[in-house]
Amino acid sequence: MSNQPFYPGQILGVMGGGYSALRLVMVAKVMGYKVGAYGPSPSDDALQQADFMIIGANNDKDQLKHFAEECDFVAYVDDMINSSVIEYISQFTTVPQGQNALEIIQDRLLGRAFFDQINVNIAPYVTILGLDDVYSSIDSIGYPAVIRPIQRVRDNDSLLISRSSDVAKAADFIDTGTFVLESYIPHVREFSLIIAKGQIDRSFPIIEKQIEGTQLISAKLAKLSQPVVDEMLRIGNETASGIDGYGSIEIEFYLTDTNALYLKGIKPGICVQADLFDTVTNVDQYTQFITAIAGAPLKDVKVIQQAVLKTFEQSQLPELQTQWVLKDNWYYYGYPEPIKSKIGHIIATGESIDKIEMQLDNTEMWSEKKESE
Repeated sequence: MSNQPFYPGQILGVMGGGYSALRLVMVAKVMGYKVGAYGPSPSDDALQQADFMIIGANNDKDQLKHFAEECDFVAYVDDMINSSVIEYISQFTTVPQGQNALEIIQDRLLGRAFFDQINVNIAPYVTILGLDDVYSSIDSIGYPAVIRPIQRVRDNDSLLISRSSDVAKAADFIDTGTFVLESYIPHVREFSLIIAKGQIDRSFPIIEKQIEGTQLISAKLAKLSQPVVDEMLRIGNETASGIDGYGSIEIEFYLTDTNALYLKGIKPGICVQADLFDTVTNVDQYTQFITAIAGAPLKDVKVIQQAVLKTFEQSQLPELQTQWVLKDNWYYYGYPEPIKSKIGHIIATGESIDKIEMQLDNTEMWSEKKESE
């Protein structure tokens, strides 16, 4: 795919809504681009902030074509957008990200074949067609295990099998089609590596993140042994090189209590935890992403200070308002619509992560007791 340049003054189309799309629209405008936005709701903040909006669903070919023809190039922020939509609009405009990454993550067998090619640890798996396959395969996979459909259609589409008595539950989960039965990897730490793909790829520092269920709780720069860092970077670079297109790729990892590294998955586009780089590095994820898809040289990423990102819920707003007038090292971000139960995040900066976390702990805003209430 050609990485042709797109200059300030040209029109960037943004597909998708919510917080990430809003930030992308705003940064693109600051960089001098005119921005069009596409989505189903005219009240979405990203569409409201764009220079023009086109309303339509992702299966509305007439509106998709109209939108594509109005834009010089288009970016998507939602990794759940069907790859066929990107293939369709690419007939009428340029989509620098391409659809390759979407195809890999939306077909779990295709994704696992790709991961095998780059020599990375992934959870052992088998394909299954029905309940009999689960019974015959579960002993080789072991407990706990997870069942997922081959076609990924939403984020939370899995069934956990913790013990033999749980297998019968799969009867209601498996209806038609092909599924993947894979081992659940118990892990103690989770990480993200963000790589911007451009003329020369650039990596952001590795993020350690705390996830509960599917919700992001916190993020900070990772402290890891050099061999683990080197292996993450190897996998990240192999992944980025094996995927067509430009933009940003998030590579997610698990680390077990025995220091074994597993690949959790990959996602194209923007992720909330990478907002940490708003304050930690000399370039933020949105500027780097737009620079990559616009065909300009990417910035060399440098760490300028330490920070911790913490998400918050509606119930924490009164305490956040108290901290608003006390903390000069906190930066506040609100989401146009809640991301699961989270309505925003703060980024606290300082000399060291230990001191920042001590300051956050002293507020008791994110104590285990409060989070369980």
